[in-house]
Amino acid sequence: MKRFLVILPVIVFFTICLTSCSNNNEETPSVSFDTPTVIGTWTILSTNGSSEWYWIKENAQLTFRSDGTCSTGFSMEDSYKIESGQINTYYKETNEPMLKYTPISVEGEVYTVKVSGTLDESNLSIIIKMKKKL
Repeated sequence: MKRFLVILPVIVFFTICLTSCSNNNEETPSVSFDTPTVIGTWTILSTNGSSEWYWIKENAQLTFRSDGTCSTGFSMEDSYKIESGQINTYYKETNEPMLKYTPISVEGEVYTVKVSGTLDESNLSIIIKMKKKL
């Protein structure tokens, strides 16, 4: 019985520690893209940061079609896939990755999106706000 009384506080201590260290994702819901949401034409409302990607600017339009093609203002960024909740664009002829569009948040119809480079531009990114045209 004495041994049980000595072990009981240790068990309680570890139970409390493990419970308090758990990751609670319910408090921070994630935003992701899916096919029905993405298909259509989007207008970039604003940009935050500077970019070497001249076509990513206010009032520019991004169009994502149901056949997996897209037009963004850059001729080599002509196809896309939705992977892990983000839009990954490619050059269709070679399947070379172009940019990643990762949703950060959504307020009503406006998405805040981080646009990141790939390959030799993987250290580049810009934040944009975009809204789908109805």
